[in-house]
Amino acid sequence: MAIVTKPSYNSTTKKDNRFTTGIRTFGTYTLASDVRPPSISPVNFKDGQWISGNSTLVLKISDDLSGVKSYRATANGKFILMEYEYKNNTLTHKFSDGVLTDTENKLKLIVTDNVGNSTTYEATFFRK
Repeated sequence: MAIVTKPSYNSTTKKDNRFTTGIRTFGTYTLASDVRPPSISPVNFKDGQWISGNSTLVLKISDDLSGVKSYRATANGKFILMEYEYKNNTLTHKFSDGVLTDTENKLKLIVTDNVGNSTTYEATFFRK
């Protein structure tokens, strides 16, 4: 029998003082609390940087316990498409889609984990 050292997420409901979840195999289970929000860090740019030479905008996202549930990115208040690469935990926006036409762009990314913790990342970048 393998000993698991890192908890994995399983959807759980609470009614009064009772927690309920579905399982596929019998065994010993532990109820753990996830209070840490996801992390977000830019990969190929910095806040306030000119990135005219970049063809993409890349950010690394991760969550230690329950995992990433959702993300939403906007630039200048408008939704921008970000592709999630789960193997590298990166979000990538391709500038070739033509959505970002302004020189100054205010990026806002909100990442939420499976239990509702969220992190907001904001940065400004410039492109010609």
